[in-house]
Amino acid sequence: MKILASDYDGTYRYEPKVTKEDLDAVKRWQKEGTLFVMVTGRSMESFTKEIEVNGFHCDYIIANNGGVIYDGDMNQMKVSYMDFEQALLLIDYIRTLPCASYVINDGYHRHRVVIDENQEDHKYADMPQTMGEQELLANGKIAQIVISLNDDDLAQEIVRFVNQQFNGHMQAYANRNCVDIVPSGISKAGGLEFVMQYAGIKESEVYPIGDSYNDLPMIEAFNGFCVEAAPQEIKDSSSHVYLSVSDCINDLLKQK
Repeated sequence: MKILASDYDGTYRYEPKVTKEDLDAVKRWQKEGTLFVMVTGRSMESFTKEIEVNGFHCDYIIANNGGVIYDGDMNQMKVSYMDFEQALLLIDYIRTLPCASYVINDGYHRHRVVIDENQEDHKYADMPQTMGEQELLANGKIAQIVISLNDDDLAQEIVRFVNQQFNGHMQAYANRNCVDIVPSGISKAGGLEFVMQYAGIKESEVYPIGDSYNDLPMIEAFNGFCVEAAPQEIKDSSSHVYLSVSDCINDLLKQK
């Protein structure tokens, strides 16, 4: 049994919708009795809509950069939360930043708070609001905070600040047009290790593919791959660079 573990945005979906070539390739992969695992920074509320729109099936879903794990039947397996008081301090810091918005989620639901309405919000401009901020915060549970911004240098500055000032409480990762912040110790690699052990898969049978900095932990942990659109640093850490997920699957199936 093998696992193909794919990042979503920029890897499996790099156009407005997932391409037919990638959808068909995943179906061929699963038909061989192998597992397709999605490893995304998105919340479950966001990602389930992507599944509905694009019409694919995941054997496991690792969301919130490794902090939330569901099986293919949408049964919750694991959720990790931030220290709530530390999360509130983080939100106070985010409100001082020259960013477009930030989004908080409780492990499933999410809410967007606009910081600068004059900035283009590439990440969350069209996000529907299903739960108010105070309603979400009233639960006392925050699983992830995502900052939407348009400055790569600022993103790296935020990552350094959060990882230093909130060390032991939370971990920040730079991503495309955003910074993902999750509880300390959470990573895509850790989420993938959980699924690997649960499903009884050997480490040598796990093949991750991604495109950005939050994918690095799983790429490095499992000698994984990246797509051509990835930054050079990601390519340098990958064992192979593929044009797409379908390109990767075609290669892996040839090796069977």
